[in-house]
Amino acid sequence: MAQRTIRVLIADDSQTVRNHLAGLVNAAPGMIVVGEASDGEEAVARVEALRPDVVSMDIRMPRMDGLEATRRIMAQCPTPIVIVSALLEMDVELSIRSLEAGALAVVARPAVRQENVPDSFQRRFINALTAMSGVSLVRRRVGLEPLPAPVQPSLLTTAVRPELVVIGASAGGPSALCEVIGKLPPDYPIPVVIVQHMPDEFMVGLARWLGGQVTMPVELAEEGQVLAGGRAYVAPGGSHLTVARYGRRLVARLREDSGTDAYCPSVNALFQSAALACGAECVGVILSGMGDDGAAGMVALREAGAATLAQDQATCTVFGMPGAAIERGAVQTILPLGDIPTALIRLAG
Repeated sequence: MAQRTIRVLIADDSQTVRNHLAGLVNAAPGMIVVGEASDGEEAVARVEALRPDVVSMDIRMPRMDGLEATRRIMAQCPTPIVIVSALLEMDVELSIRSLEAGALAVVARPAVRQENVPDSFQRRFINALTAMSGVSLVRRRVGLEPLPAPVQPSLLTTAVRPELVVIGASAGGPSALCEVIGKLPPDYPIPVVIVQHMPDEFMVGLARWLGGQVTMPVELAEEGQVLAGGRAYVAPGGSHLTVARYGRRLVARLREDSGTDAYCPSVNALFQSAALACGAECVGVILSGMGDDGAAGMVALREAGAATLAQDQATCTVFGMPGAAIERGAVQTILPLGDIPTALIRLAG
């Protein structure tokens, strides 16, 4: 069968930048630029008219910036969006805001001097567009009433009170994490440990951004750190975050990537370590994300007797990770995003 041609829309207010990015796309095998936009309003209209497979979106544009255009597109005509901007190199937290708006990936763009643009940017740019072009998205409900909870009996039970909550997320994860952590009370008695797929250089910004959105303290996990209730710990870049037991204490352990794992940090690594350290005294949560990381870890948690939750398809930006865990029979109950914090509070007793 012939390879599918990936249809790309490029939105940027600079004609020079659009020409450069279009040249990279059109030179890549199996890709073609089907349209361009010089501002956010035009980008929204062109996505609706052209239905591209993926959008390369700038941030700073006239009439409507790239973040608002991303929100509009995700609400009206969900399409994979990669934010491509020189601003990302100066403001890491802007990357988090881009993902919160609905973008699936961010690529920091150097100043456009075609003879000096590094090959590494070209690879990241084309690889990001290629990877995101095949992602199936769910429409974001902006300004509408919340979706009703699915009609099902509550299956969420544990034999003992949990001592740890572990959460895995990827594409669509930052906004989902903000929703979950933001609704937990400041005195929530259980430590929350998080793996979010994101480039290494953005992890500090993720922890800072998330901490600024919620009342619970949020920090990057450190090697040997004792995990305390009422705090959230985010996996740093470049290593796997796991948990281990020392006496009655749970501590964070960082493990170097062997190069054999598909993701670093790995949700599976965190969940499997939690199953070993805590057994049934744990809650595993899988949120919006692309791929299947976390499915094997959820199986380990479920076999250990832990409670396991997955975000439902209707409220996920990308249902890949929750869907994979559900297919493995590892999920105890499936909940809309807004109901997950309530479940975690109930489980804490």
